[in-house]
Amino acid sequence: MRKGYLIGLLGLAGLAAMAAASLPSARNLDYEGLSVLTPAGPAEPPPEAFRGIPRLVHAPHKILKGEDIRIIAARYGTDVRSLQSTNFNEFILPLSKGRSIRVHNGIGYLYEVAVDGETLEGIARRFKPKETGLKDFKAAIIKSNGLPAVDMLVSRKLKKGDRLQLPNFFQNLDMYRMPLPYYSGRISSNFGMRYHPVLKRRIFHSGCDIPMPVGTPVYPSRSGTVSFAGWKEGYGNTVELKHHDGSMTRYGHLSKVLVSAGETVQKSRSMLGRVGSTGMSTGPHLHFEIITPGGRSVNPLAKIGKR
Repeated sequence: MRKGYLIGLLGLAGLAAMAAASLPSARNLDYEGLSVLTPAGPAEPPPEAFRGIPRLVHAPHKILKGEDIRIIAARYGTDVRSLQSTNFNEFILPLSKGRSIRVHNGIGYLYEVAVDGETLEGIARRFKPKETGLKDFKAAIIKSNGLPAVDMLVSRKLKKGDRLQLPNFFQNLDMYRMPLPYYSGRISSNFGMRYHPVLKRRIFHSGCDIPMPVGTPVYPSRSGTVSFAGWKEGYGNTVELKHHDGSMTRYGHLSKVLVSAGETVQKSRSMLGRVGSTGMSTGPHLHFEIITPGGRSVNPLAKIGKR
């Protein structure tokens, strides 16, 4: 059994074995002071176990055909925001069968330690909500994870891969995402100066071109309001979104536009249109562009995962 886990899965057999075990021998284990007595559970744990076990547990979940985020959250005894925060919004897009996500039965963000040596104090300070005092938030983390009270006084060091529940804390998910559900990583034309394949001269390219089959769904990179939907010279069928901070995203060369100006759309959820080759284009692709509140185009690939 590897040391350093912070949360583990106790099945019914594990609970019985734990009850039969002598307390003195359990105290001799050097992970006794953590919330973990067993490693994370089997690859396919029954959701009923998550709802029946009173302590915090986690495991991977392989998505089944027809499952959505609300169904998964209810089955495992948590809520949508908790799973979205834990998985960094990985499944706002339509869920694909066979994909794995991290599920747990707590309410809040299940944080995974990124580097050896992170401390409980540092994590609490980093994620503390504005309306909550540091001492209160640290105490809530200790209680949620079953840590000893002495951790209020000492600086516990954690290892890479350890997981710590941050109760009632939820990640801010208002970050840019790729606007395509099945992005392969291929870019046919990057942001910056380039030789234009139609105009036959070097000009500045204000976005990036992502080659995809005609008809591929296009979703908002961030939530916002449709400021333009229709034909735009050079871009063909185009959708432009205005975001709450004044920035804008543009989606060009669409075969179909499925929204109208004034509509409110949700990131990765409201379909804007479908990939095409309209306007000044030599083949099916999506022109994706990000424009700052000041009107300056920036490299969209550098903004993915950021605000």
